[in-house]
Amino acid sequence: MAAYKLLLHPQDPDCAPVDPVMLAATLQSIGFIGAPVTAADGEFYPAGAQFLQQLTFLGCSPAIELDPPSDDAALKTACNTGSFCHVYLSCTERLQFRADPHTPVPRCPACRQADADWRTTLAAWQKNPAMIEWTCSSCGFTGRLTELAFRRSAGFARTWIEVRGIYPSEAVPGEALLDHLRTLSGCQWRYIYLRE
Repeated sequence: MAAYKLLLHPQDPDCAPVDPVMLAATLQSIGFIGAPVTAADGEFYPAGAQFLQQLTFLGCSPAIELDPPSDDAALKTACNTGSFCHVYLSCTERLQFRADPHTPVPRCPACRQADADWRTTLAAWQKNPAMIEWTCSSCGFTGRLTELAFRRSAGFARTWIEVRGIYPSEAVPGEALLDHLRTLSGCQWRYIYLRE
């Protein structure tokens, strides 16, 4: 079963990957995450003591579960489904594309026309990362695939902070969290929502 996620990543796809040890240490120092926990699908970080202060929750009364199940079988299921808030960190040399399966068709940054053939260009790039150029069929603008406007449903990055258990538009990262990430990486950060 897919989990709802809030993903934070550097805005610039050319931003170098952040050292995962430094990233974890920074997030722990501000209380966003706690000590790592080993689970069936890898290491995750439970919500830290200041987790709720580092995100701004929208709406009247969001249902936020912070405590992981104590039973191993229940923990595995809860991690996979995102039934409690916890964090995974991913830092790789290779640029990655992540998107919600129902991401809307992206728009050209120049003319704002939708590019219905974007998945073909994406598939070619995934087979050969050197093929990152993209040309708009409406206006002829030529740029990089990473310049397509996906709004808050997809992105390209080498560093990802994946917060499971956050529904789309349920929460946004606070300025203090974004400031710490900007200081650590030297890049501005953005966020997206997806279910995978």
